[in-house]
Amino acid sequence: MKLRQVRRADLAAVFAIEQAVFGSHVYPDFFFRQALDLWPDWFWLAEDKAGKPVGYALGAPSQQPDELWLLSLALLPESRGRGAGKALMQAALSAMMPRASGIRLTVDPANPAAALYRRLGFVETGREDDYFGPGEPRLLMRWQP
Repeated sequence: MKLRQVRRADLAAVFAIEQAVFGSHVYPDFFFRQALDLWPDWFWLAEDKAGKPVGYALGAPSQQPDELWLLSLALLPESRGRGAGKALMQAALSAMMPRASGIRLTVDPANPAAALYRRLGFVETGREDDYFGPGEPRLLMRWQP
């Protein structure tokens, strides 16, 4: 597996990963183009040994200058369980750390990624049962360097 920052030519693959992982509850394709312009240092891609994109991580700033967000981590199902998610998270965190006193994220309580986030040092700071609307619960998590 290879990790690198996303390039413009990768955006269609990133959006395909987004759709494969999150179904109909996704960021629109144009969002990723704007994210690349705004936060290129915090937009990471994982490729398999053949060079096929299999996942991405995306970070963004918040209104608090030293508080950042991990907006999304997506990994194709066939690439899970091989350390790619952990590697993506570590790349994103390493890129974000110089600007952050803390990094936040939200995750569905049923998502197995919540355990990965805990192993990487994120702690639960709250829970919202309708974060994205009725029946869309999320754990609120925070990491401190």
